[in-house]
Amino acid sequence: MAIYEVYSHPLLIRYRTSICSKATLFLFMVLVLTYIPPLLVAYRSQGFWLKQNTYEEQPKVNFRYEALLIALNSNTGGYIAWSTFQTFNSLVGDRLRIPQVSVREEDKNQDGKMDQLIFNLELPLLPVENVYGVQLILTFSYQLYRMSTFVMQSMAFIQYTSPIPGAKLSINGDLRLQQRQPLGHQGLDTTYNVSVINGTSPFASSYDLTNIISAYQERNVVHNQDVMVKLRINGSVAMGLLVVQTIFLLVLYSRQNIHIPDSDGKERVHLLILSSWRSGSSFVGQIFSQHPDVFYMMEPAWHVWVTMFQNSANVLQMAVRDLVRSAFLCDMSVFDAYMPKERNVSSLFQWAVSRALCTVPACKYFPRDEITNEMSCKTLCGKYPFNNIEQACTTYSHVVIKEVRFFDLKVLYPLLTDPSINLKILHLIRDPRAVAKSREQSRKALTRDNGIVLNTNGTKVDDNKFQVIREICRRHVQIYETAAFKAPSFLKNRYMLVRYEDVVRDPLREISEMYKFAELKLTNKLEKWIFNITHGRSFGNEKEAFTITSRNAVNVSQAWRNVLPFEKVKKIQDVCKGAMNMLGYQLVDSEQEQKDLNLEVVLPRRQYQFSWS
Repeated sequence: MAIYEVYSHPLLIRYRTSICSKATLFLFMVLVLTYIPPLLVAYRSQGFWLKQNTYEEQPKVNFRYEALLIALNSNTGGYIAWSTFQTFNSLVGDRLRIPQVSVREEDKNQDGKMDQLIFNLELPLLPVENVYGVQLILTFSYQLYRMSTFVMQSMAFIQYTSPIPGAKLSINGDLRLQQRQPLGHQGLDTTYNVSVINGTSPFASSYDLTNIISAYQERNVVHNQDVMVKLRINGSVAMGLLVVQTIFLLVLYSRQNIHIPDSDGKERVHLLILSSWRSGSSFVGQIFSQHPDVFYMMEPAWHVWVTMFQNSANVLQMAVRDLVRSAFLCDMSVFDAYMPKERNVSSLFQWAVSRALCTVPACKYFPRDEITNEMSCKTLCGKYPFNNIEQACTTYSHVVIKEVRFFDLKVLYPLLTDPSINLKILHLIRDPRAVAKSREQSRKALTRDNGIVLNTNGTKVDDNKFQVIREICRRHVQIYETAAFKAPSFLKNRYMLVRYEDVVRDPLREISEMYKFAELKLTNKLEKWIFNITHGRSFGNEKEAFTITSRNAVNVSQAWRNVLPFEKVKKIQDVCKGAMNMLGYQLVDSEQEQKDLNLEVVLPRRQYQFSWS
C-alpha cells in the first residue's frame, strides 16, 4: 500500500551556552588543533616539499694577522719578500725586507661583526731597487651560524704588475663567498678550518704561491675578491718605500639553511696571563703552574724576540701570537724556527718553573700533584727529549701561558674567535713605581727587550729616561680601554683585570677569583703553599729578581716607597699619570707622602673593576 507525504517541516535544534563553559573550550581547542599545528610544521620545515633554499647572512669574518708578500723588483723575475711566517722568512735569506705594518678592523654598524679591514704595509727598499709588481696573501677566519654552522679559514689574494716601477699601490675590494655546492643543513662543518698557508713547514714548496692558490681553488667553498686598483708612479721610489694599502669590505653573504644544536662536553681551557716585565707575573704564573690540572709555560715568545731582536715589538706581535696559538694547541713544532734541531726540555725558556715539565709524564722523578722546586727540577729533569713537552701538554685540561710581549689586545682577536681555542685573558697590572724599582734590580737583563720595545734595530737600551715604562703604561691603558669600553661580543666573560697589590694583600680571596675565572678549584695543598710563599721574611733582592721565593709579599709591593728617590718617583708619575689614575694608583706629591706608609697609594676597587653584566 503506497504512503503519501501529506505535510512536513524541518526541525531546527539550537544549543546555547555561556562563553565560559566546557563546550566553548572544546570548540576553541578543536579550531586551534585544526589550523595551528599544520602552520607550524610548514614554517619549521621551510615548506613541505622544499629540498634546497637560499638565504642571506653576514658572517663573522676576522683577519688572522697572517700575510705573505712577494714584491717583484725587476722584469726578469727578481723579488724581495716578507711574511708573518718565520720559516718562510728564513728561506728567502737576503731577499727578506721587514716592513712597517698597521692593521685596523672596523665594525661600521656596531653589530659585533667586522665590516672593514684597513691594511697598510710600508716596505723598505735599497736605493737600487724598484718594484714592478706585488703579490699579497692575507688570511681570514670565516664563520656562519644562522642556518648552517660553517667554520673555515680563507684568504684574499692580490696581484698586480706594471711595466714601470711604482711607489704606491692602493686596492679597494669586497670579499665574497663562492660555493660550488650547497652547505650542509645540519652538523658543524669544519672541513676547511685549516690554515691556508702551512706556516710550520720547512719546505719551500709550502710557500709557493702557485701551490697555495691551486690547493685553495680545489675547495668547494672559497673567497673571491672584487678589487679596484690605483697605482701612483713618482720619484718617491728612490726613498726606499713601497706602500701597499688594502681595504676590504667584509660584506659577505652566504646561502643555505638549518641551524646546528650546541654540543655538550667540557672544553679544554686556555688561559693567557697578559702582563709586563717585573709586574709580579712570575708569581701569578706559579699560582697556576702548581695546580695539578695545569700545563704552564712561561714566556715562550722569548725565543721569538731573541731570534728576531732587530725588529720592533709591533712587527713581532704576529709571530708571537702564532707561536702562542701553537703552544695552546700543544703543537711544539713551532719552536723549530727558533731552536736548534737537537734539543731537549731544558732548551725551552724558563722550563723548570713549570710543574708540568718537572712531573710525570714529562719527568719521572716527581708525581703529578707535587709542589715542585725549580732547582730540584733542573737537576733531574732537564735532559729529557723535547718531545716530552708536547706529550705532557696533551694530558692536561688547562693550558696556561704567561706572556709579556703583547702590546695590543686586538692582535689576540684571531685567537679569541678561533673555535679550536677556548681562550681566557687574565690581565695583570702593577703600580708603575713598583715596576720601576723591580726593573732596576734586573736592569742588564732587560736591555735587549728595551731595544725591541723602543725599535732601536737591535741596539740594547738602558731605560734611564723611563721610555719603556711609558710604553708599558700606554699598553695597559689600551688593553684595559679596549676590554672595558670597546670590547667585541666574543670577549664577554673572557677577560679579567687583576692588580698585583690586591693579590698580595688578600691572596686567597683574589686567587680564588682567578681560579674561578679559569674554571679551576683551589686545593688545601695549594692554600698552604700560597700562604707560605706570601708570608716569608724576605723583601726580595737582586739575586731573587727572576726566582719565586718565600717573601713578605705586602712589603715587597711597597718597597719602592723606601728605596726610590722622590725625583725618580715624580718622573715615573709624569709618564704614567693617566694609567695610574685609570687603574687606581694614588700619586704622591712629596717625599714625605712617599715615605708615609699610613698613606694609602693603592685605591679601593672602583670603575676599573668592571663587570660584564
